[in-house]
Amino acid sequence: MVNCFRQYSPLVQGEDIPEDKPINVRDRFLGTINFQKVAPPHWDTLGFWRETVERWRKEGLPDGVEPGAYFGQEGSYGIPVDSGFCHIPLRPAFEHKVISEDDEFVIYRDAVGITKRDRKPIGCSMSQFLDFPVKERQDWDEIKWRWDPETPERYPDWNEIKKRFENPDRPLFINICGAYGTPRNLFGEEHLAYAYYDCPELLHEIQRHWTNFYCTLFSKIFEHIKLDYVYIWEDMAFKNGPLISPELFKEFMLPYYKELISHLKQLGMRSIMVDSDGDNRPILDLFIESGVNFFMPFEIAANMDPIPIREKYGESLVIWGGIDKRELAKDLDAVEREVMKKVPKLMELGGFIPAVDHLVPPDVPFENYARYIELIRQICG
Repeated sequence: MVNCFRQYSPLVQGEDIPEDKPINVRDRFLGTINFQKVAPPHWDTLGFWRETVERWRKEGLPDGVEPGAYFGQEGSYGIPVDSGFCHIPLRPAFEHKVISEDDEFVIYRDAVGITKRDRKPIGCSMSQFLDFPVKERQDWDEIKWRWDPETPERYPDWNEIKKRFENPDRPLFINICGAYGTPRNLFGEEHLAYAYYDCPELLHEIQRHWTNFYCTLFSKIFEHIKLDYVYIWEDMAFKNGPLISPELFKEFMLPYYKELISHLKQLGMRSIMVDSDGDNRPILDLFIESGVNFFMPFEIAANMDPIPIREKYGESLVIWGGIDKRELAKDLDAVEREVMKKVPKLMELGGFIPAVDHLVPPDVPFENYARYIELIRQICG
């Protein structure tokens, strides 16, 4: 296995690895995104529902041990920069404000100005989104000052970061909120759908601000430390297709994605990942045209079967995900069928990190998940 890392392709940064150097998670990640024959990192799932863990405690998961640790799941290191994820990184953020509350629900304004209704305890279910901070240009003008890459408080002590990550054993990454995810957080899905047509100039202004913010932020980061990949949150599709048309993507996303990714490549970053649930097939071509070369989670219920996608796009797209959580909820035979019909072929083609196609839900028995992990480890090494 060591020899397959002797040479890196231009996709990633780094020098040849000496033959006597142990291969760590970062090495395996870099080999995987280079389509080399190597065991991928153990990134088996995005996580577990709280109710899943509660069930598994009764079925064999030891008390005091988290399921990821129990099953040997590996990770990566996120650099502690306030760069956003499924939220816009406002500094200062809005003050958390409770609007109303009873024994069962609480309505509040969150840190990015979105009004939500949550069942107690907060986090036990999806929020109901009631209102968003931007409805017209004046609202944008009043919020954009909070979204400034020059704010010193959003950056860590770089001396400490460089000491900590001088020789990382896991890949280094950073999250950002994407070119659809950002205006979605400002307007909400329904209002945004109208805004693309009713106020396109305002949308382009927001996208320009998005691009400038992240280009500046990454320039500041790369002065101190090099990253292996960027994780872009979009979540811009549902079961039957994307939330915007390819035509809107071309106008309001593609030029800004291209500019940002070109800047990232000039800085030395080569792995650009997008996280979007649902059926993204109508816009995958556009993501790849923009420079995206890493995608997840390939939700099977939305027809994101990774095998035909791999056959169509070849080595232009690294695949992370693609294991149907619904099949894991059935029986052991279903688990084996799901793994064996996908993983051996995808591992042979390369550029694949097997994982459940989102969080593991509570209808998956502990025994089934254990069998899934056992099969993955046997196939992948």
